[in-house]
Amino acid sequence: MMKNSLLRVMPLALMAAVMSLCVSSCAGDNDDSEILPPEGGDEEVTDSTANVAELDSAEFYCSKGEQKIYGYVYKKVKAGEMAPTVILSHSSSLTHEAMMGYARCIAEQGYVAYCFDFCGGSSQSKSDGDPNDMTVFTEVDDLKAVVEDICQLPYVDTDNVFLLGSSQGGLVSALIAEDLPARIKGLILFYPAFNIPEMVNMFSGIMGGGSWGDMGSWGDMGGWGDMGSMSGMSETYINAIKDYDVWSHIGQYDRQVIILHGTKDFIVPISNSEKAVALYPHATLQPIEGANHGFNEANLGGFGSMMGGGTTDYDDVVMPFVYQFLAENSK
Repeated sequence: MMKNSLLRVMPLALMAAVMSLCVSSCAGDNDDSEILPPEGGDEEVTDSTANVAELDSAEFYCSKGEQKIYGYVYKKVKAGEMAPTVILSHSSSLTHEAMMGYARCIAEQGYVAYCFDFCGGSSQSKSDGDPNDMTVFTEVDDLKAVVEDICQLPYVDTDNVFLLGSSQGGLVSALIAEDLPARIKGLILFYPAFNIPEMVNMFSGIMGGGSWGDMGSWGDMGGWGDMGSMSGMSETYINAIKDYDVWSHIGQYDRQVIILHGTKDFIVPISNSEKAVALYPHATLQPIEGANHGFNEANLGGFGSMMGGGTTDYDDVVMPFVYQFLAENSK
């Protein structure tokens, strides 16, 4: 009922925002650097969410076949030591930059943190890959490759590797956990987009069964950050996900899961996370009261104010739950 009533009042720009869960634009330039471990960062951390402190940080490329996956690793680990590690996966149409604040915060707590760009995942992506080839399942392969390469680093405690994903990145992380249960120690999901197939089919109905290729004519919506440059859903993406039953592919992962979800999320209703928690053997849902889709501005938290909410930043509420989860499960 919520979905249908929303569609009757949602202006075009908001419909585009919903579609951005499934959208990518032309890929950014790629760097031909070799895959190298970080040497120890000289970057000055200035992000307001990072509790300013010096961290070792550096670009780090993972590889998937011939493709290179761009990312950034943060660590606060003494020489010769290993630390639990968190791999962060961004939402559709965003980049690793959306997760950098979270990565820095997590590293400040003594963990290793790595955020990266999905291949073809956005107009600003620094990873290889054509956005017309990007699907949820190519992102699954990307994350598998990232897990493999990150676990080769000498300071990564491979017995304590956690995944943190937002929206589509949350769905991808959940699917990976099903495939690699022995490798993934715990799962942290921010408003995971378990309803992507439902949304894809919903828009198929709105478009009257027309060609998905025509979706590209929506053009530049403007004013939506990375989402403003989207050109439409790729037909490859649509065909890959439209008949996929997410619910039959999650819920078997038997380690600890925490889902954090805004109570006013109008893109992925919190009922999706309630359903997911009921499937997992060991899962907790933490509602974030008043939050919409995105807990800060870097992750489209502006939806909250746009829809009449009073704040766009819930990190002070969200991160203590993340820290507690990691502390309790990385022992």
